[in-house]
Amino acid sequence: MDTKFSPEQIRQVLGTAEGRQLIAMLAKNGNLQTAANAFRQGNMAAAQEALKPTLQTQEAEALLKKLNER
Repeated sequence: MDTKFSPEQIRQVLGTAEGRQLIAMLAKNGNLQTAANAFRQGNMAAAQEALKPTLQTQEAEALLKKLNER
């Protein structure tokens, strides 16, 4: 998983309805905070594991597909 994103790429994703929905999904169940804490500690494996349950849902996969098509 590529974890290097430019500020512009992040702005582009967050500027979309799909990006905002995805962030809301991750934040709703606490996975985003857990992943951010692990990332700050340099533990990328734990960050990825924290996001995985939400990102593997059909709803998240559909949002990611739409984002990748942009």
